Amino acid sequence: MVMATPPEPGPGMAPPLNPGTDPGPAQDHTPLPSADLAPVSLWKIAAPLALALAVCNMDRICLSVAMVPLAAELQWAPARQGLVQSAFLWGYMATQLLGGWAADKYGGKTVLGWGIAWFSLSSLLLPLLAVTPLTRSLGLVLPAVLLTRFLVGLGEGVAMPAMISLVAQRVSPARSSAALGAAYTGFHSGNLLGLVLSPWLIARGGWRAPFLAFGAAGLPLLAAWAIVVPGRAGGGAQRARRGAGAVRGHRLADLLGNSSVWAIIVATVVNHWGYFIYLNWMPTYFYRTLGLDLRSSSLLSMLPWAAMAGGASLAGGLAEMLLARGWPRRRMRCGIQSLAFLGPLVALAVLAGGGSRLSIPVAVGAMTAALGITSLGQAGFVGAVGDVAPAAAGKLFGLCNTFGTLAGVAGVQVAGIVAEKTGSFTLVFQITGALYILGTLVFNTWLNPEPQFA
Repeated sequence: MVMATPPEPGPGMAPPLNPGTDPGPAQDHTPLPSADLAPVSLWKIAAPLALALAVCNMDRICLSVAMVPLAAELQWAPARQGLVQSAFLWGYMATQLLGGWAADKYGGKTVLGWGIAWFSLSSLLLPLLAVTPLTRSLGLVLPAVLLTRFLVGLGEGVAMPAMISLVAQRVSPARSSAALGAAYTGFHSGNLLGLVLSPWLIARGGWRAPFLAFGAAGLPLLAAWAIVVPGRAGGGAQRARRGAGAVRGHRLADLLGNSSVWAIIVATVVNHWGYFIYLNWMPTYFYRTLGLDLRSSSLLSMLPWAAMAGGASLAGGLAEMLLARGWPRRRMRCGIQSLAFLGPLVALAVLAGGGSRLSIPVAVGAMTAALGITSLGQAGFVGAVGDVAPAAAGKLFGLCNTFGTLAGVAGVQVAGIVAEKTGSFTLVFQITGALYILGTLVFNTWLNPEPQFA
């Protein structure tokens, strides 16, 4: 279901926040690659990014699987589990803007390299230092676990802004959707690998095993990253993408006063609300609502993430195909994002209406469809970041992801409280569906994907 490009706002419609940047006639001003981009192969950027983001998400998602035996051992109720799950997000949110600013200034390669080192070492702290006889005797297990997950979040918080900035710096605008699609394929594949490997590791080494294994994987990754990824280019990539009316400079106040920026912020908030709920609560949903054991719930949870990896890969090719067929960039971004938000509504209605009466194939199929279609947004709101602010892509993405992570923190907490109070996730699915509709309306009304900050 693709929403057509809306008309100019009329009575009763919210006006753009910055009328001076409203879309004029729909045109695509994608420039030719600049000279400093030519020597860099797309895959020297995309493949290492995919691998780095895969390991990043393996470190992140292993807690959602380990939470079942960990919570049983420590006798944590769902609300406390939600608090622990959200600790990562507080750290993740804290370094979004800083990571984006640093990546734009010093290069995405440098910033993400430091991020890999930080989150890999931090992931090792939970099994080694947080849950020990000493912390148990002092009553400090919960604060220690919260701190270690916060530290992992700090390191992973720079990853996505650095990725967006690196693509804007080193990849031709004509191939940016393909690069982002490949990177997000790795991102979602990390969830898949984490869900496949974590139960196997837990069965052999207890709940500590995945944290140790995935944390250690960051060390060879860091070495490969330093060798393969090219350093920062000159200003050609940014110069190639400047629009005639682009603002030279990108203060935070300028970004927040722009309607297209708010279109991306709202879409990010809506996307992250759903994404982090799925990420943190899916194994628990299958375990509690459908009555599956830990291994089965984790293995079935991998199917939606496999669909997300496929959807992200498809999104890049779809965007390039539509542009090649003459679609204006605004129509392409809005159409794909509308599909990404409105497509999952049927699946969410099935999940909300069925509850524990749903059969396992129907529940897994609905969750898989919802997440697979949602992942097309990599060519919607995510791709629009580089369109709107080619010279400040990291900073803008960090700003949007800060708002989005706040929504993720709220979503994870709300899901835990709702599950504890009502005994089901029905209300959570209903709220998520309503937000998808709101996000579609705002994105289609306010987005202008012309370069506005250079």
